[in-house]
Amino acid sequence: MTTRKNISIRDDQEEWIQENHLNLSSFVQEKLDELIEERDS
Repeated sequence: MTTRKNISIRDDQEEWIQENHLNLSSFVQEKLDELIEERDS
């Protein structure tokens, strides 16, 4: 199951994301998983 969330980013961040073809959803999910793992250990 997934949940939709809205986030705000700066214009320069949006530009960088577009230039580097970053999938923001995957990026956030991976970072959250890392934080969860750190806190659980």
